[in-house]
Amino acid sequence: MALVTFALAGGRPVVAAEALALDDYFAAALERSEKIATQGELIVQAEERYRQGNAALLPTVSGVASYTWQEPLASDVPTTSTTLLSRQPLAKLTATQPLYRGFREFATLRQTQALLDAQHEDYLNARVLLLRDVAQNFYNVLSIEQDLRNYDEEIKQNLDREVELKARVRIGRSRISEILNVQTTIGTLRAQIEQLRGQLRVEREAFAFLSGLESSTLFNDTEALPGGLDPIDDYLARSALRPDVKASRQRLTAAQENVASAKGAHLPSLDLNGNYYFDRPGALKDVAWDVQIALTIPIYSGGSLQSKTREAVSQRTQAELTASQVRRQAEQEIRSLYQTVVFDRLQLDALEKATEAAKKSYEAQRRDYRLGLVTNLEVLQALTAFQENQRTLDRARHNAKLDFIKLQAATVNRAGLRDTHAP
Repeated sequence: MALVTFALAGGRPVVAAEALALDDYFAAALERSEKIATQGELIVQAEERYRQGNAALLPTVSGVASYTWQEPLASDVPTTSTTLLSRQPLAKLTATQPLYRGFREFATLRQTQALLDAQHEDYLNARVLLLRDVAQNFYNVLSIEQDLRNYDEEIKQNLDREVELKARVRIGRSRISEILNVQTTIGTLRAQIEQLRGQLRVEREAFAFLSGLESSTLFNDTEALPGGLDPIDDYLARSALRPDVKASRQRLTAAQENVASAKGAHLPSLDLNGNYYFDRPGALKDVAWDVQIALTIPIYSGGSLQSKTREAVSQRTQAELTASQVRRQAEQEIRSLYQTVVFDRLQLDALEKATEAAKKSYEAQRRDYRLGLVTNLEVLQALTAFQENQRTLDRARHNAKLDFIKLQAATVNRAGLRDTHAP
């Protein structure tokens, strides 16, 4: 696809065989972003913590082997007790199966699952934030490049004006001061171009950092201007689908399960223990196995169990407040972006009319100048007004697209953000 844009060094139009659309830029940034990769690793860690919690429900089996030497007893001391033998070999398999622990292990498992789900939502939220950064940089570059084109066009029109004035000076119909005014304007415009080129280099370096691509990569703006919007209530309803809102709800669920786990620590626990012996000393050397049911009842622990329960309740309250705040902030952001997009559409309509009127005014001033009805200064003012309106209109178009993309991101209503699963 051919695209005319500005080269980074000279600001002159060049033609590219292919250029990068916003979605392509976003895909490259996803591959490049350390933040996204870090969120992926956090998901892996959360999954492993879930497996660790699940393992608490399963039996544990371990092998134990030991050999004890002790000083031989006097010959007149009976050695019927195993502990009195001077040599005590031991080799066994030990298995422990938790039977009941106040259901706190199930609460802990549900808590870990909720935290894993929250980590998945954090991953998706990182993608949303990255899209906003990418879109901001994308339209910053396009806006600056369009400004450069507009300034070049304004310089060209002033150069044409200079040629016309020189011809009029030679026949005595214009003054030298009029040429100097145009030359001053051209110098000012060229200085502004150099300033913009500096800004463009900064934005291009940001692009290279985000995408890992060459900073001179050309852009292709395929995004459409926002048209009619759905009612705001439809956008607000999508706030429940935002990953930051869903993550806060999952963390609230985890905090609630943490309370259940803390309360479960007050209840008795019951374990089944079993041993199979390969080698044991003394009178029990021919006994190959034993099984034990162990009941543990917490009676007093210095108040630590009660303190942990109160702490868990406080953490649950904190999670409730955080979830409420995240939800309200999401709704406020959506309302703000919605109103901004509506304003952008109204502003574009007004700027299009103003730019068209300014263009006609400039053309009329040029005709009137040739007839001696207006001064050269009035022509220059009309030209400047027209070009300023044109630059403002072009920036407004880019801002309107950017704000609409931000609204899409805030409502998770863009193809690159929907139905996306973490690795």
